[in-house]
Amino acid sequence: MTRLKLIRASMLVAALALGGNAMAADAPIKRGLTQQDWAYKLAEGVTTREVTYYSDGVACYAKLFFPKNFSTDKKLPGVVLGQGWAGYHNSIEKYGARLAQRGLVAMVIDYRGWGGSDGFATVTDRLKNDDAVRVTRTQANIVVKRTRLLPARQVEDFRNAISYLQGEAGVDPERIGVWGSSFAGGHVITVAGQDARVKAIVSQIPGGSNAQPAPLKLDGALLADAIKRARTGQGDEYETGFSIRRMVDVETQQAVREYYPFYHVRYLGERPILMVVAEKEELGGNVASRAAFAEIQGPKKWIEVPGVTHFQMYIDDAFETSSNAAADWFNQHL
Repeated sequence: MTRLKLIRASMLVAALALGGNAMAADAPIKRGLTQQDWAYKLAEGVTTREVTYYSDGVACYAKLFFPKNFSTDKKLPGVVLGQGWAGYHNSIEKYGARLAQRGLVAMVIDYRGWGGSDGFATVTDRLKNDDAVRVTRTQANIVVKRTRLLPARQVEDFRNAISYLQGEAGVDPERIGVWGSSFAGGHVITVAGQDARVKAIVSQIPGGSNAQPAPLKLDGALLADAIKRARTGQGDEYETGFSIRRMVDVETQQAVREYYPFYHVRYLGERPILMVVAEKEELGGNVASRAAFAEIQGPKKWIEVPGVTHFQMYIDDAFETSSNAAADWFNQHL
């Protein structure tokens, strides 16, 4: 497969992951976020701390936001926040800051291989293994990859961040919420569907599919890449992303085809979920989100921000609406 075809396929996969419908032709398009869009000012008294959490042994970056007059003697609700497709903490710190301003402890994370987190390490030397020795300390050549964009691994990172936040002094481990935007709007549904520790969910401009889990045929370029990875340890790469362009492994396309976040709404039970969507959503529309929302049996709320497209949700009045709605939801249900 040529690089151009891979790039086109990547954008199609991303769009399908974000809803699976035609793009809106009449909506003004903001195609990503800039450093100016990331900018925010901490409210008086809100403090931060950079921390390292571990996900399957990989050191990952996170930033904690604490409310004014925070004390470890208190037990406040905590929320883990993650960004979407090829995104990292810079673009959503402003949401963490707003939640802290509203009295919550917020933990904004980077997934493995993205932002300030370490990558996936692979040992390239064959090691002499003795099955009786279960832990070995040795020196070897390794390859560290920052080209993996795998939704199932990012879900694991969310869950490991929850574990970290539950151990933070001053946080009530029984009152943990999750917030995700774009592709991570699907992640938080998957996380909550798998992890009963999540007590409240906010899914913003979520990405997902209405499809039911089923075996998928693996053929063509994806099969060729899978064979190459299995036989050599390294597959091909292609460029993807919106706000930030990055090279990622072709296996991403297969992983996204096999990812069904909206399927997990059936496992939310009575845990409350807020969906915040953009009226002019251009990355697939809101059909899949509406269908998933209709299946939710417990407490739920749908907010459709008028007149904005996908990336406009993060700025100006739409940011004010979406961030305060999330804070209200967590304060009400945690």
